[in-house]
Amino acid sequence: MFHVKQGGKMNYILARVVEYSYDQAIMVDEDKSIILFESKADANEFIERSGENPEDIMIIPEMEFISCGEL
Repeated sequence: MFHVKQGGKMNYILARVVEYSYDQAIMVDEDKSIILFESKADANEFIERSGENPEDIMIIPEMEFISCGEL
């Protein structure tokens, strides 16, 4: 489920909304690697298990950040 790259398939990342800022913090694992999800359902499941407030987390297509030069 995590850190999987497959050609032609949409992957998703999580970004935390930063209060009082227009910035977003990309969520990473213990090794500081960006967590990739193969589906929005996998990302939602991860958010639920993590205990994070779902309203503070955005699920974003990985390609949006790559095309913007963010990753």
